[in-house]
Amino acid sequence: MKKEKASPLSDVLKKVVSTLGERKLTEEKLVDAWEKAAGKKAAKHTRPVGLRRASLTVNVDSSSWLFELTLKKRAILEKLQAKLEGEKLKAIRFRIGDIKR
Repeated sequence: MKKEKASPLSDVLKKVVSTLGERKLTEEKLVDAWEKAAGKKAAKHTRPVGLRRASLTVNVDSSSWLFELTLKKRAILEKLQAKLEGEKLKAIRFRIGDIKR
């Protein structure tokens, strides 16, 4: 059996980091997709704050917006999935919180 020549660790790390960078969803891309999916008016009252285990957490500035967006959750989720093709997004969770950027 032939032994394969080992690659330097630095080469392996560069390859891993470049692969991760290609797949990583940037905050800018997420915010842009959110504004398009939720609408400009709703985007003024909300802010995506986290993405974990295919669930997007969005802060909302008032209970009335929380209620309205909860009613539209399914439609917004479908639009987001279309705009973020390749990203796994299965749920949106709204909560009242800080929306300052």
